[in-house]
Amino acid sequence: MIFVDTSFWVAYYNSRDPRHREAVELIHDAAGLVTTNHIRGETWTLLRRRTDHALAAKFLDRTERSSELRTVFVSERLESDALRWLRRHDERPYSFVDATSFATMRAMHIRDALTYDDDFTAAGFRRLS
Repeated sequence: MIFVDTSFWVAYYNSRDPRHREAVELIHDAAGLVTTNHIRGETWTLLRRRTDHALAAKFLDRTERSSELRTVFVSERLESDALRWLRRHDERPYSFVDATSFATMRAMHIRDALTYDDDFTAAGFRRLS
């Protein structure tokens, strides 16, 4: 399984993003993709602000219907794990959404992520992008 982060989704869907072409190539060969409802919400917001409503809606439609992607809904337990983790880590300004992603990845034993966010490697995960 491979976790997909907001930074990757934005690069993939936004053709003006400098990493767009690379994101398209990387996702073409990827299987067993996982993301969270928090990532979906954060991606919607960024795409809506950086592009337009139609592209942001296309992202929602495709991620809802995709048989290649599993969207995990962050539970109370995962959120509690994320909050505990954030309290222990002051070495970087980690975001709440990243912490919930890390908690999800640990719970599902996922090591690899499609992301352009260095916080994933700092937290001990492997960036594939």
